[in-house]
Parts: sequence; structure tokens; C-alpha cells
Amino acid sequence: MPKVSHEYVLEKKKKILEAAIEVCKVKPLFDITMRDIIKASGVSQGGIYRYYSDLDEILVDVINQVNANADYKQIIDEIISTSNSPTKTIIKLFTFLGEYIKENVSTVGKIQFELTILCANNPDRQKKILSNIVENESGQYLMQQIFHSIHEGITSGYFQLEISIEELSTFMMTSIDGIVRDVVLQKCYGMFLNKHVQLDEIRLMNTFCKSVLLLLGRREGEE
Repeated sequence: MPKVSHEYVLEKKKKILEAAIEVCKVKPLFDITMRDIIKASGVSQGGIYRYYSDLDEILVDVINQVNANADYKQIIDEIISTSNSPTKTIIKLFTFLGEYIKENVSTVGKIQFELTILCANNPDRQKKILSNIVENESGQYLMQQIFHSIHEGITSGYFQLEISIEELSTFMMTSIDGIVRDVVLQKCYGMFLNKHVQLDEIRLMNTFCKSVLLLLGRREGEE
């Protein structure tokens, strides 16, 4: 292979990565082949292996790129700084989460959902892929701030928790996972498509938020 500049290599990898992300939008992560990415990128079979050793290396870069684009810590900090009560903080954070899911269901939501399936069915690939993924810290930060607001409210007596904090935590995490899963299944796979069941991420998150507030002994609109 002729010697090429570092910038040239980065540009080629960027082209391959952009093509791979587009493939991920229309085909399940666990069904994608190297041939799919070769076709979408326009890079030859021999050429693509100059930049990536195998398919999983490309998928790792795809997931890391998607995670890097999903950095919203600053938005969370702005929400917290402009909220004057634990209730308003929680409502605003859940509203943001619903809007974020709605805007990113075909990328972050779909890819993360399919990554779970890929790893569950391919233990060998799971180890290789997960060990090279840079975690999306924004999602963890969001939940940390929600629970921080809850703990502050409980400590001050603002919230009167109806169940244990462990039960609330489990309820919240499984509910959010379920909302994301069902939205992905409907929006990306066409499941649950009928006039009686039209999943709206923002409305679902709003309803979920009201449930959490009730478990905390508060209602939306109460100061």
C-alpha cells in the first residue's frame, strides 16, 4: 500500500463510518455484513480492510460515534440551574428525556437495542465489542441527577416516598428501558402499528413522570 497521510486515512475512515451509520438505520446491527458497508461506502473490498480489520471494528466505531454525538450533560446542568424545586427539576429532566428519545430513536435507540441482541447471541463478539466501546456518560449523568433530586427531596421532607428507594430505582430503570424498547420496536420495526396504539415518547415519559411523583407523595403542579 502506498504511503498516505494521516489526514487521508482519517477521511477514508470517516467515509466508511458515515456509510456504516446509514446502514445501521435501515438494517439490524446483528444482520449487517461487511458487504453491506462496502456497498454503501463505495470502497472496494480490498480497500476497506486497509482501514478496518473486520466488521466488529467498524461497529465499535459506529457505536462510539453515536455515543459521542449524544453528549447532553450541559443541557442537564442548565435544566437543574433553572429549576426552583425538586418536582420541577424531575419534570423537566423527564421531559427532556422524552424529547431526546423521540429525536434519536432511529440512531441511538435502535443501535443500543440491537447491540443487546447481538451480544446476547454472540458471546465471543460481545467481549470484543463491549471492551472497546466508550460508554455514553450523559445517560448515566441524567439518571444520577434525577436520583440526586429525589434524595434531596426525601432528606428535606419535600418528598414522602411511598415505597423503598430500591423499589423506586428498579421501577424507574425498567420502565425507561421498556419505553425505549417498545418505541424502537414500533418506530424501527413496525410492531404495534394500529390506530389504538400510537406510541409517543414525550407523552409516555410525561405519564411515567407523574407516576414517579405520585410515588414520591407529590403531584405535578404542586410546589
